[in-house]
Amino acid sequence: MKYSSGLTKKPFLYLETKKTAKYILSDFKREDIIKIAIEKNIYQVENENRSKVIGNACVSRLNSLPRIIIEDIINTDINTSKILVLIAIMKTDRLFFEFMHEIFRNKIILGDLTLNDKDLNIFFDDKALQSETIANWEESTIKRLKKDFIRLLRNAGVISDNTKFHEIIVPLIDLNVEKDLINNDLSSFLYGVTGKK
Repeated sequence: MKYSSGLTKKPFLYLETKKTAKYILSDFKREDIIKIAIEKNIYQVENENRSKVIGNACVSRLNSLPRIIIEDIINTDINTSKILVLIAIMKTDRLFFEFMHEIFRNKIILGDLTLNDKDLNIFFDDKALQSETIANWEESTIKRLKKDFIRLLRNAGVISDNTKFHEIIVPLIDLNVEKDLINNDLSSFLYGVTGKK
């Protein structure tokens, strides 16, 4: 998967993802879901184009998951469900996955439960050295992505809402859902969020 800065146009979309999940589980295709999104304005947005962007983002994220995990998004408790949406974002965005594994997970493992600007700066500086794609991004793009990463983590409930630094809140995940993730080869994504293993 290539590095992309597309996350700046696709926020957490928790409620939208849950709505879309019901259509996916009813075997609706992407084009059908987009059509319904536009005609019925299921995401309650101001224009047709926004419905398409949200619908495509939700479908792509959900299509990256096995059916049982999509079912879990709908049926489990809200905290676990939000973690599964975060995992779907990790599945579809290489840069965010690497951030979760290299920074977020390591913070939990080391017992340093604070996330600050320095952590984000180090991560993006390292990635710019490793990738010509990222090195060529505008500074404004990097700045937006840093804000988006924090917003995603806050919306998922895994960091506190503090402006100077963010306290990491290690999530408690439903044990049955945890087993579903491990049994479906998603343990690296689970550990990226929980710091386990």
